[in-house]
Amino acid sequence: MSAATIVSRVKAILYGHGLGESPTLIQAPAAANETSIGTTVVFDLATAELAKVDAGDVLSVLGAAAATGAHMVYVLSKDSTSVTALASHMGAPAVTADGDLDSAIFEQNPLKSEHLIFQAVETVFATLLYPDIYKYGTYTITPDLSDYQVELNAAVEGIESATQSIGGTFHQIPFGMSKNVSTSVSSTGVLGELFAIDGSSVYITTRERFLEADSISEALTQCVATGAAALMVGASRSSTDLESAKKDSQFRGQRNPANDLWRDFITLRSAIAEDVASEVDWFDVRRG
Repeated sequence: MSAATIVSRVKAILYGHGLGESPTLIQAPAAANETSIGTTVVFDLATAELAKVDAGDVLSVLGAAAATGAHMVYVLSKDSTSVTALASHMGAPAVTADGDLDSAIFEQNPLKSEHLIFQAVETVFATLLYPDIYKYGTYTITPDLSDYQVELNAAVEGIESATQSIGGTFHQIPFGMSKNVSTSVSSTGVLGELFAIDGSSVYITTRERFLEADSISEALTQCVATGAAALMVGASRSSTDLESAKKDSQFRGQRNPANDLWRDFITLRSAIAEDVASEVDWFDVRRG
């Protein structure tokens, strides 16, 4: 599922937990006629929509296909046909060209803008999944017998196995891997070493981080969305396990929506991690 789908799921979680009301929607016409583009931008709204907007309102694009389209503007003033707004608000991608806001649907004063939700989703992928959750990659590589080195994808965190077929029999071969090497050595920063027996193909299995661009399961979509929702409402990332988050809520003497979501995220992450672990015979999950 796409990052845009995850963003929509985050909103469903936030509003479903009663953490805010779904915002009013405002529509731009098919041609928003963006002009005077710079620090500010002037653009049209649909005729019936203009009366709903006032100076001080924040308008956040709804349903952005990617983070680069998650525009968010701050309304400074309006006249009979258009509004003048900051072209970028709170670090959101700026409106830079006529057409950026054509046919846009805006959320008016949303609880959390799509720009901020995209950032939270990126944080979950970058820092909160690995090493608990990862994917396997498989590659067929023609070995370089001059130095036994091969450039690997940037998302690769480790090599699980390397095999060659020699005379119809598969043989495990030694391997090594280095990360954060100079880009003059490997453009991706990841360099593998495959000590091949001969020049025939080497089949490797790698352990890799999930990226936002990856196609992910429904379960992982829900996990990422829950983690992003927890971050959006202020969950403490220092509560790295289920028990500490639970104790924190008990200490406060009341239910904490942020910690509730954080515990949900940890539970989902643990369940998916067990599924990943069950795919290899050398890894065992133990609960002490």
